[in-house]
Amino acid sequence: MILARSFALLTLWLVPISTAGVNLGSALFTLCALASPEAWRRVRTMRAGSTVSIAALILFVALALSVAYSSAPAREAVDFLLKYRKLLFFPLLFLVFQSDDDTNWAAGAIWGLFATLVLSMVLTYTNAFGWTAFGPMHGAEPVSKPWVFKDHISGGLMMAFLVCMAFALARATKKGAVRVLLYGVGTLALINVLFVLKGRTGQVVAIAYMAIYVVVQATRLRHYHGPTRWVAVLAGVAVCAALVFFALHGKDSRLGETTQEITQYETQNKNTSMGVRIEFYRRSTELLMERPIAGYGAGSVRTQFERLVSASTGGRAAMAGNPHNEFLLMGVQLGLIGVALFVWLLVTIRRECQGLADPERSIAYGYLFAFVLGCLANSLLLNFTEGNLFVFLIGILIYGARRRVDDRSAAPS
Repeated sequence: MILARSFALLTLWLVPISTAGVNLGSALFTLCALASPEAWRRVRTMRAGSTVSIAALILFVALALSVAYSSAPAREAVDFLLKYRKLLFFPLLFLVFQSDDDTNWAAGAIWGLFATLVLSMVLTYTNAFGWTAFGPMHGAEPVSKPWVFKDHISGGLMMAFLVCMAFALARATKKGAVRVLLYGVGTLALINVLFVLKGRTGQVVAIAYMAIYVVVQATRLRHYHGPTRWVAVLAGVAVCAALVFFALHGKDSRLGETTQEITQYETQNKNTSMGVRIEFYRRSTELLMERPIAGYGAGSVRTQFERLVSASTGGRAAMAGNPHNEFLLMGVQLGLIGVALFVWLLVTIRRECQGLADPERSIAYGYLFAFVLGCLANSLLLNFTEGNLFVFLIGILIYGARRRVDDRSAAPS
C-alpha cells in the first residue's frame, strides 16, 4: 500500500515536467493498488465513502457504453475513450489513501508538486531571457522561446495555479521568512503567466484569482475603521488593475488579440485561434440540438464536424477532434446526460473538498476553480496534463488529507 501511495505522489509531481513519467508512475500506481489485498477490502466502502469515485465511474461507464453507438470509426472511438481512463484513478486513489493511517500524504503531494512547478517557472524565465535553451517544448519562435516541458496553454494554466498554491501555503505558514518567500514565488508566477508564457487560459484564470483575492482581502479588512481599510483595498485594486492593463495592452498580448482574432474570423473567414473556437462552439451546439439526450457517442466530434463543414472553406472549415470546451464535448458525445454527469462530478468534488483544512482546501478549491474556468475554452479533462493534474491532485487531497481533517474536527475546542 505504501508503494501505491508513493507512486501516486510521484505521478502527481511529474505532471508538470514529464509525460513519460506520468504514464510510468500511473501504471506502477495502478499495479500496486490492484495487488494490494487491503485495497480490495475497501471496495465495499466506496459507495458510502466517496461520491466522487462513484460519479467518476459512472461518467466513464457512460462513455464506454457510448462506443457501441458512436458515429466515429470503432478504433477512433476506443482511442478517444482511453483518454478518459484517468477517471478510473479516482476510485483507485480512494482505495489506496482512505484509511486510518495518520500520515499526511496530502502535504507531501502539495510540496512535491510545488517544487516541480517552481522548477518549471525558473526554467521558463531562463529560457525567456536567453540564458538557457532547455526543454522538449522550447523553440526559437518568440511564442515558444519560454516553453520548457509544456506549451503556453498547459504551462500557463499551471503557472496560474502556482500563484494560488503559493499564496495558500503562505497564509498557512507561521514563519515570517517562509511566508515572504512564498508570496515572492506567487508574485513571480503571476508575472510569468501574464507576461512570459502568455497563455490566454492561464491569463484569464490568473486575473480571476486576482479579483477573488481582492474581494477576500476586502472582506477580511471589514473590521478595520478609518482610512486603513480603504487604502489597503484601493492599493490592491490598483495593482491588479495595472497588471491586467499591461497584460491586455502589452507587446504581443494574446488577450489583447482576442477581439482582433474574432473580427478576422467573422469578416475575412480567417483561421484564428479564437475564431475557430466560436465555429467549434456553433457546430457543437447544433449537434447537441440534433441529439440532445445521448449524443453521438465517444470520439464522434471529428466525424460530425466533417459532416457539417463539407462545403465550407477557410476558418469555417477548420477541423479538430474536440470543440475546445469540455462541457460541449460531453454534450456532443453523451448529450445532456453527459453534461449532467460531468457537472455532477464537479459538484461532488466541491462538496468533498469542504471537509478539508487549509491549505489543502484552498489549493483544492483553487485548482477546481481553474479547471472549471479552463473547461469553458479547452477540453481539460480530455487533455493529458490538465486532466491528470486534476485527478491526482484532487484525489490525493480529498482522500489523503481527510483523516487529519476529521481528527481536527473531532478534537475538543
